[in-house]
Amino acid sequence: MSSSVQLRHVVLWGIGHTNALVVRAWRDHPIPGSRLICVADASISTYSGMLPGVLAGQYSRQAMQIDLDRLSESAGAEFVPGDLRGIDLDSRVLLFEDRERIEFDVLSIGIGSVPSRSGVVGADDDRIVSIKPMLTFLDRLAIRLIEASNAARVRAVRITIVGGGAGGAEIAFCLPAFVHRILGNVLIERTLIHEGETLVTGSVASTNIRVQRRLEQTGVTMVMGRRVTRVEPGHLILSDGQSVETDLTIWATGAAAPPILARLGLPVDERGFLLTRPTLQVVADRPIFVVGDSGTLIESPTPKAGVHAVRQGPILRENLARLLDGRPLLAYQPQKSFLRLINTGDGRAIGEYRGYTFEGRWCWSLKDWIDRRFMEQFSLNRPSR
Repeated sequence: MSSSVQLRHVVLWGIGHTNALVVRAWRDHPIPGSRLICVADASISTYSGMLPGVLAGQYSRQAMQIDLDRLSESAGAEFVPGDLRGIDLDSRVLLFEDRERIEFDVLSIGIGSVPSRSGVVGADDDRIVSIKPMLTFLDRLAIRLIEASNAARVRAVRITIVGGGAGGAEIAFCLPAFVHRILGNVLIERTLIHEGETLVTGSVASTNIRVQRRLEQTGVTMVMGRRVTRVEPGHLILSDGQSVETDLTIWATGAAAPPILARLGLPVDERGFLLTRPTLQVVADRPIFVVGDSGTLIESPTPKAGVHAVRQGPILRENLARLLDGRPLLAYQPQKSFLRLINTGDGRAIGEYRGYTFEGRWCWSLKDWIDRRFMEQFSLNRPSR
């Protein structure tokens, strides 16, 4: 290509589910006349769908990781590690703390979400193990397990999971195998605290009953309809005044917006997520898309779930090209129902689809097949186990 041709800069900030699919598609179908730049604060991206399986010992840690440097290289893209401090919207420039600015012609923001700690006193206690950043979760959890075991000495190690939903339930199911790999055959007590009256929001009653019953059968103490209001050394204080003793707390609450989103000068919803049109473009008149957990569709908000992030991938790839070419954008149509599979950590899974609930080893086999198939797109000939 002649050096006089000015390449258009397509920049992906955060290489989560949606943006990673754009990089994968770029390998075979790059946007003509464009240069792809991938920006992330770490060189490894973690697929959340496999985290419970890693805890349960069903996968290696590497099986849930995407090597962003290699993925970018395979697509002919540039990978830029770094922490953003903001965006100059008028100049279309990303601003960094420790490196040169990056110009963009079109930008996709997909930096995910963080567990909510709103209204919790002491929630910044370093003894809390947040599930995010997911890349470092297992290492942080292992360190705290050893500390908790030393403190517990002869009694059982008391572990509390704060936050329900499918994610919190899966952690409670799959955690014992990880604990025993780190500490050996120690006794553990698990408590799951969820502020809602139903554990898996958005699921039918039969799914909730089945999940909660299985958790209780595996020894999990359920605390429902109450939220943590204060974190104290060795205790969690709940909204009704109850004190829950704990040696280790895993924070897996619902999604909150990363603080940097509020500093970008773009419209946000009441929780701080960037507002988008059905096309995934921000509601402001800017060449910026927002995908996955980072955005909220202004006309049809969806739960913060990986399935929506994955489904947005093809729409984003097409709309990046259409915006650059001045063509009408496509609308993302969120699916009204989707398959939900909850890993119970014992070679089985609980599933739900269109109001029907089911369970068995075949459900786990289906989940395993779906997750492996997703990750194979990014494997670059790397073994999945």
